[in-house]
Amino acid sequence: MKVVAVVNQKGGVGKTTTAVTLAHGLAVKGWKTLLIDLDPQGQCAISLGRDREPGVFNVLVGGQTIDDVIRSTDRRNLWLVSGDKRTATAQIVLQAEGFDVQVLLKLLIPLVEFEFVVFDTAPIVGGLQEAAVFASDLVVVPTAVDYLASEGVTQTMKTLAAVKLEMGWSGSLLGVLPTFYDEVTRESAATLADLQRAYGEQMVLDPVHRATVLREAGSEGRTIWELDPNCRAAEEYAKLVWRLCDGAA
Repeated sequence: MKVVAVVNQKGGVGKTTTAVTLAHGLAVKGWKTLLIDLDPQGQCAISLGRDREPGVFNVLVGGQTIDDVIRSTDRRNLWLVSGDKRTATAQIVLQAEGFDVQVLLKLLIPLVEFEFVVFDTAPIVGGLQEAAVFASDLVVVPTAVDYLASEGVTQTMKTLAAVKLEMGWSGSLLGVLPTFYDEVTRESAATLADLQRAYGEQMVLDPVHRATVLREAGSEGRTIWELDPNCRAAEEYAKLVWRLCDGAA
């Protein structure tokens, strides 16, 4: 099993879009994939045309097993553990009881049938975000290509370093994924160049361009692989999917 966390401590950077697109892309390629939504907004379910459920809450503090909360997405090879606003309550309860950063890692132990697990995380520091990183083999950091979003990358990198140094995380950064790239604006090119200087060209993945089709897919409860698999954004996300497939083969 390969576990991937999609993480950024700033919202609005394409995190859920990336998590959903990546998870379904892996499923399309034939890998049995579980998407776990740790964001209280519960947008993974909406993006897949499903109803939000308190799945994360129920398994973390409600006494249910992980098998109890796994749901079909009606897509081959893709399953979902949904979240909703009660996910935030689960984090509060766990913090009050003495948070164990291994909580999600332990949760995954019985899931031997899955070849990939993808975490979508909330844009907050600590708690379940740190636990998702600790449980993951690889982390993807999506970021819009503007100054404020790149500041979120800086803070996220500090969190990754802290989880590795202080908690013994054995995973690694797959890369920073620039999103909402716009060839027309100078800011996109300048921010991309800044990211490459800061983290190295090898650690900054090829950008995903701003695309109306990505917004349309989410609003229709479909993924880009269903709505327009031949569009530029799909081709760009496919590079990330293939990178993970090659690593898992």
